[in-house]
Amino acid sequence: MMHSLIQLSIIVLLLPLLSFVVLIFFNRRLPRMGDFVGVGLLGTAFAISCSIFWTVIVQHYDPAFRVAWDFTWLDFGNVPGVGPLVVKMGIVIDNLTAIMLAMVTLISLLVHLYSTGYMAGDKNYGRFFAYLGIFTFSMLGIVLSDNLFSIYMFWELVGLSSYLLIGFYFEKDSAADAQKKAFLTNRVGDIGMWLGILILYSQFHTFGYQEIFQNIAAGKFTLSNGWLTAAGILLFFGCVGKSAQFPLHVWLPDAMEGPTPVSALIHAATMVAAGVYFVGRIFVILTPDALHYIAFIGAVTAFMSATIAITQHDIKRVLAYSTVSQLGYMVMGLGVGAYSAALFHLLTHAFFKACLFLGSGAIIHAMHHEQDMRWMGGLRKNMPWTFATFSIATLALAGLPLTSGFMSKDAILAGALAFANVEGGGIFYLIPVLGFGSAMMTAFYMGRQVWLVFFGESRTHLKPADEHHDEHGHDAHASHGHDDHGHDEHGAHHGVHEVGWVMRAPLVILATLSTFFVFSTDPLDGAKGWFMHLVPTPSTVVKSAEAPKAAALAVTGGRLLAEASTDTAHPAVVAGHAEAVHGAAAEGHGPVFTDPRQAELAHEAHANHYTAIYLSSGMLVLGIGLALIVYAFKMIDPARTAEAIRPLYLYSFNKWYWDEIYDATLIKGSMLLSRSLAWFDSNVVDGIVNGVGTVYRKIAFANGSFDKYVVDGLVNFTAFFVQTSGAVMRKIQTGKVQTYLVMVMVAVLGYFAVYLIQLMK
Repeated sequence: MMHSLIQLSIIVLLLPLLSFVVLIFFNRRLPRMGDFVGVGLLGTAFAISCSIFWTVIVQHYDPAFRVAWDFTWLDFGNVPGVGPLVVKMGIVIDNLTAIMLAMVTLISLLVHLYSTGYMAGDKNYGRFFAYLGIFTFSMLGIVLSDNLFSIYMFWELVGLSSYLLIGFYFEKDSAADAQKKAFLTNRVGDIGMWLGILILYSQFHTFGYQEIFQNIAAGKFTLSNGWLTAAGILLFFGCVGKSAQFPLHVWLPDAMEGPTPVSALIHAATMVAAGVYFVGRIFVILTPDALHYIAFIGAVTAFMSATIAITQHDIKRVLAYSTVSQLGYMVMGLGVGAYSAALFHLLTHAFFKACLFLGSGAIIHAMHHEQDMRWMGGLRKNMPWTFATFSIATLALAGLPLTSGFMSKDAILAGALAFANVEGGGIFYLIPVLGFGSAMMTAFYMGRQVWLVFFGESRTHLKPADEHHDEHGHDAHASHGHDDHGHDEHGAHHGVHEVGWVMRAPLVILATLSTFFVFSTDPLDGAKGWFMHLVPTPSTVVKSAEAPKAAALAVTGGRLLAEASTDTAHPAVVAGHAEAVHGAAAEGHGPVFTDPRQAELAHEAHANHYTAIYLSSGMLVLGIGLALIVYAFKMIDPARTAEAIRPLYLYSFNKWYWDEIYDATLIKGSMLLSRSLAWFDSNVVDGIVNGVGTVYRKIAFANGSFDKYVVDGLVNFTAFFVQTSGAVMRKIQTGKVQTYLVMVMVAVLGYFAVYLIQLMK
């Protein structure tokens, strides 16, 4: 079975890559630009994923199920200063992997199918499907990776894929800017993630999850506990980037520049899911301090994004900030120790958020690419299927009982209450307060969206008659023979009708998957469902061979407890073996908690289950009720209210001014720094270099002059003297005896004359 599962998972991984290779090179040579290749290969991948899901989840109902396979990818031998350097690649299949494979391939398949209708007629139709393939391949690689190095490789591939799809309409400046913003923002988080990986590798010389977990359990992390906390937080930075957590959340709403099916894929099953999934994978090495940090980041992100969503007009932008908020819930859930609930929400959110984005795409498609909700209205009559599926997904997002979102979100909120109680209250109560406040705002802005889009009368005729371009970069209304907005003179929707079944079927499937009975027979308790039993909080007992006095190293959902020993391990957490939890968890009793504090968290979460239900239901009623009061009953004028609280309204509408803050600080600061460095380089560095060059030129000139006039002068003078002397001597050396006798006589006479002169003195 192990080998067959590994082989099937490799096939699932490679099928989207095959789709990319075929379509990127040959799409224009294939019928329909090869869309059937992408749909067919993803359909096959989904079928195989369902087979893996059936084998792992149904046939082997074991919370601790795990099979793995790896091979040596690179072997650098014994590297000086490092030691043996071997990089392995491998695949791990457990319950979470099986669930994620099915979820990713299903949503990718539905997006492929939906795109055959939505993207029809686009000039780069085939290239779009190729990009969907590489995106799916990258996410599946993250899901299947069994070590930090390989997951980082696929992590960067996801970043590349998002760059290609967000900027699919690269001829538009806004799309080009959005793709660069997403890519660069994610690189910030990825640098932190890589530093965290290096800290762990420096200690254990391995990238493998299991090896790292076991080494930490055995107390082989020789650095301080602060370094382990730092490693966990740095690894979490990867999630901050990919899953758009504060302060790197700013890229995700701008990702709406990509085609709407891309938004569904990014926000539901691939890029943003990667960050939460990764934190789930490394959850067991996160120290309490790291978990506190993660919990607060998630809570702040959830609340902040919800406050922004309530004032946005673009239908996709509301959903984008909703995604950021829901991701904040997931991260908060992981931080407070509600591990299973957080990953459960990752799964449920994927279905109802994909439904919402594809539903918004159907609306935009039917409205001739109008995206502003202020100019919609009354669409429930024209688009009943879209209205029904969109409403179900909205209620799931808002957390209405009988929906999947209710079960997973309430489990997180119960965990947040339990966490605050166990931590002793104080500032930790801020986490559930922000969580419940976000729940209320979620119900409000989604109620607002549904009402503005589907109820009332059409408001298209109220739109200012300015030029409008659709997301494809073309004039959205140029092809219509009526008024500029595609409607008749009375403002009724003209030509707006339900989308075809190729776009409608994915909505129906996703809306069905947003209901409670898919996950649990009890609509009020997701803990009784199959997911919470199959993906429990990691828990194991690892015997310490090196410390006989230590009873055990107990690894439990967020903490490692060293009993009767203070020097065998750092407070951390470690992933478990099948043997550790099989005895109790596999029998349906849940994970074995050997850490008293984790057991207390579990007990508190169970005790606060109905408290969370009552509070979140109250927030739901309050939020939807307020939306009805404002937009249905019109008891409150939103325009006047916005004017009355204009500073707060603008603060929300302008996204807390984070883009402006980053522009004024980081961007302009970077530009100022670059200009300062350029000035320093031109005036100081170049000045010094040029000054030194000038000095050396002067010295060289002096050296040249000395060489020319002194050294060469002496040499030339010597040559001249020798030459002149030679010429004179040639006159004397005639070879005639008579001449020599005369010269001797002259010399003798000269000598005699000198002698006489001396005598006369």
